[in-house]
Amino acid sequence: MSREGGDRYFQKGEQERLRCHFTEALEAYRTALTHYPQGARLERLRCHQKIGDCLRMIGEFTASQENYRCALSLAEEEGDELEVADTLVGLGLSMRGRGEVEGAKRHLERARRIYEEWEDPEGEAFTLWAMGGLWRITGDLRLAKRSFEEALSLFEGMDDPAGMGYSLCGLGGISRVMGHYGESLDSYTRAHQTLKEIEDTFGTAYSFCGMANAHRMGGEFEKAFGYFSQATALYQEMGDRISYAYTLWGEGTAYKMVGRGEEALEAFDAAEVIFQATGDQRGRIYTLLGKGELALLKGDVDRANRMLQEAREVVESRPFRLEWCHCHLFQLLFRKEEGEKVSLEQVRREYRRLGTNFPQEEISLPLNLP
Repeated sequence: MSREGGDRYFQKGEQERLRCHFTEALEAYRTALTHYPQGARLERLRCHQKIGDCLRMIGEFTASQENYRCALSLAEEEGDELEVADTLVGLGLSMRGRGEVEGAKRHLERARRIYEEWEDPEGEAFTLWAMGGLWRITGDLRLAKRSFEEALSLFEGMDDPAGMGYSLCGLGGISRVMGHYGESLDSYTRAHQTLKEIEDTFGTAYSFCGMANAHRMGGEFEKAFGYFSQATALYQEMGDRISYAYTLWGEGTAYKMVGRGEEALEAFDAAEVIFQATGDQRGRIYTLLGKGELALLKGDVDRANRMLQEAREVVESRPFRLEWCHCHLFQLLFRKEEGEKVSLEQVRREYRRLGTNFPQEEISLPLNLP
């Protein structure tokens, strides 16, 4: 074991990670860790952080958390508060990916307090971005939007294009689920221009998927398919499963809307396999509802209700309030015959409490969820 060997592999990991080659970076960081002696505590700490980052990006959330906890233990032993904060953000993001909301919130809020105390605007901005995603998951849409806006303001003040791009992606996503589809497309388009210019592969894929979903909600399905295809190519190149799964869901929903049921089912099935493997139960709710709707459109009411019941069992044990509304909406729809209009007064009140204008009009199947 030698620090020199560890440094060499660590730098290789950094190069691969910057290229968004997460699997190759993961291998390099793990090799670096085997080279650093036990006394190289800071180097080992950062290896565990980077390993956690790479595992999180490919959807291996449990293993990711294990490495973040190793890093956190080392950081606390060293008394390095900024390293503690950096690790807490990674751990919070990993817990967020599995829907472990309370733990994620606790870690992210602790990290933000540390960054504020040390007057670290970069760390605070990144934590605000992470919190925005957490509030989105819990259905606190107004809080999510405010958090993304605050992050964007800080990143703009630092002239940080990557941070600006990711904050705009966050705003694009929250605008979409709030029912503001024009704003969503504008945010994603600005993000795409920024992230593509700095050759951020993951961010470019993220913005492609966002633009696809914004066009999908605007009824521009051919444009959506084109952007979904471009996002898919980049996610597959990077080995990012979890983001790809949400791309598959969006693409499946677009297929459903244009009557391409078999392709929709194939996309939903592929997405659900990934959601199951990574433990992303929120994602499973969307695929279960999608598959249930396809079954209902084919007249298979029993299968449709089984899918809905499974989705409800998932959502009722977790704090996914927006998805709870979606399940309630589908419950009303599934009680009606195909194509029949339903009153949305009750479910609309539930959606409005969360801060979304969806659904805006009377609806019928197929349903274009944001």
